Amino acid sequence: MEFLTDFETEQPFTMQMRDDVAVLVDRLFQEKATWPALIKEIRAASGVDISTAEKIALSHEGWRRLCNYLINHDSACRKQAVWHMKHHGPDSLIALISGNFVIIESKVS
Repeated sequence: MEFLTDFETEQPFTMQMRDDVAVLVDRLFQEKATWPALIKEIRAASGVDISTAEKIALSHEGWRRLCNYLINHDSACRKQAVWHMKHHGPDSLIALISGNFVIIESKVS
């Protein structure tokens, strides 16, 4: 199993850190944080890159459900989804299926 590391201390991303980040992500969902604020907080708490922070955020059922709704109903979010897909190509976290954007579930290693 691959472990994420804290880039400042080079320590393994432990189960306790993972649990702490999960609590943080859930709290930010309950507080209706913005997507940029969420990603910033995840990165600060875990020392991961933006792509991994996005995967962590989308592993939360509430954030994934909200993002699925917004990318299909909000024009600014739809535009960001298109950009994300073009920029990330086959590594995109979003797919276009039958005319709807869908968050692809991905596991955080």
